Amino acid sequence: MKQVLFLAVSCLLVCACNKDTKSDGIAHSLNGQWRLTLVKDNNAGTTLTKPVSLQKDVDITIIMKTATDGTFTGVTPTNQIAENNFYTDIKQAISIPVLSMTKVSETPWGDEFVSNIRDAKTYFFDASGLLNIVTTNKTLGFVKQ
Repeated sequence: MKQVLFLAVSCLLVCACNKDTKSDGIAHSLNGQWRLTLVKDNNAGTTLTKPVSLQKDVDITIIMKTATDGTFTGVTPTNQIAENNFYTDIKQAISIPVLSMTKVSETPWGDEFVSNIRDAKTYFFDASGLLNIVTTNKTLGFVKQ
């Protein structure tokens, strides 16, 4: 009985330290390259997508360093995003205290990311695998590249 209990606790600890999230039975991880595909206004319920005329994207690369912190880098249509730290917890809360990046005139699409990402509160993966970062006013939707 002690061996079964030890095995169960060990499995629980391994799963708790893994940043894969299984809300739909499919394993998801924050690690990887992500492209912003939609921005939803949390109050109005409206959704923006990247303008067809805009050739460049908002892309970020997330690297988890431990079970609760990592970094991200990337690009917007006109700027470079430097290495920035973020922090998570087991309840899928996320905190991005600083956004370091170049500051050349930003496109409206890039500005949706820049203006909202530091207000990140939580994240989740929907059934299609879309990473949703929920901020105070918007939800930023990213597809894995």
